[in-house]
Amino acid sequence: MSAPYDLVIENGRIWSPTASYVADIAVRDERIVGIGGPFEAAKRRIDAKGLEVLPGLWHVHCHFREPGHTYKEDFETGSRAAASGGITLCIDMTNNTPHPTTLETFEEKKGLVAPKAHTDYALYGGGLYPRTVEALAGAGAIGIKVFNTRHIKEVYPYISELGVLDHGVLYEIYEAVRDCGLVASVHHDDPEWCKRLTFRDYIEKGRTDAMAYHESFQKGYMYGHGMVAGLAASLYYARVAGARLHVLHLGVMPVGAYEMIRHAKHDLGQDVTAELELASMFMTREQMEKVGPFTYSWGHSPEAAWQSIADGVADFLVLEHAPHSLEDVEPGWQDNFSVPLGMTGAQEFVPLLLNAVNEGKLTLHQVARHVAEQPARTFGIYPRKGVIQIGSDADFTIVDMARRVSFRHEDMLSKCGHTSWIGMEAQGAAVWGILRGQVIMQDGVVKSSPGTGRFVPGTAAKAR
Repeated sequence: MSAPYDLVIENGRIWSPTASYVADIAVRDERIVGIGGPFEAAKRRIDAKGLEVLPGLWHVHCHFREPGHTYKEDFETGSRAAASGGITLCIDMTNNTPHPTTLETFEEKKGLVAPKAHTDYALYGGGLYPRTVEALAGAGAIGIKVFNTRHIKEVYPYISELGVLDHGVLYEIYEAVRDCGLVASVHHDDPEWCKRLTFRDYIEKGRTDAMAYHESFQKGYMYGHGMVAGLAASLYYARVAGARLHVLHLGVMPVGAYEMIRHAKHDLGQDVTAELELASMFMTREQMEKVGPFTYSWGHSPEAAWQSIADGVADFLVLEHAPHSLEDVEPGWQDNFSVPLGMTGAQEFVPLLLNAVNEGKLTLHQVARHVAEQPARTFGIYPRKGVIQIGSDADFTIVDMARRVSFRHEDMLSKCGHTSWIGMEAQGAAVWGILRGQVIMQDGVVKSSPGTGRFVPGTAAKAR
């Protein structure tokens, strides 16, 4: 008699980007070993009748603030919040102190976070020195993150020395990333343009409160036209270098960004992908006015954002997690230009996403594609992750489309202790999070221990 399965998930509807069907799933030794059923002897069974079984969902834009800024968030609290919401893999960003731009600092960060993660995780290497890119790739960086920006008042989270504004250096980073076969993920900007216009029309006139900041955002000064101008140059240089470019913050930028990416992808055949910030669709003006400095963006042009999914311009969907402490952000009601910019999203991402499905704005096929399979393909982790098929990691996000969620500060597991989505409600929530066959979340309660999550190295990682 064969050994019992470690886990069998029964009666759920399985979703992929192109199909859905009811079947059982058998798991052994952390991998999917059977789809169909019935499967007999099992150490554990989960009855998913009436539930939807998705590939383990990714959160590809997390700022867990470790090392250096752990009073805001750390890897344990951030990954725990993500696991609570139904995420099974997180990608963490690089604006840390010290920033992971050299082999030494990247390895330091790897060592710090390894005992803390509740989800599997990948780490960007910081794109600052072209000469260190190869070493970062060899150490397992999932890609190279470039801050082609600086805050107009030199305020964290934009660590000034991380800003790559010299296009010659940017081009050399693209060459190095190309040679390693990784992706260059870029926050684009023209910060001097943003600084001049924002100071001229707002700061020098004493208009610095939260609503003035958001007016400047709507006008395209903060997070606006400068980002599109930076994108234009970057697209061209990446094309000349032959580098794979991944565009961050699509949706935050004005509509010109969609047009440029569409042209690059569909007319020029350039290897470029983009992640769409869902705040551009979900953060209403009413909610923005309620939370003020606790969000950096809101529904600037939601129609264009939704269309970018249908047009194949947006490849990933994300609700950026960029938390700060209450003490950091509260002064922003008076001077929003001088406080850290960010919002929360790790725990709220999946319910807001599923609410959009219930409203008919998305499908679960699109969720499976844009929050699991496409990220796994782009970063070279497919089919190990991002898909429900035999041989893949047994990562699942099982959701109840009827479950209702209300966002309250006291329910947030992030160390920051608040949510940018306070008072909003969503229909649809993850009720099981399963990582490599292990239950890490049930009904919103995290069941995993710190260290359950494992490092997922990029495709250029050297055997060690």
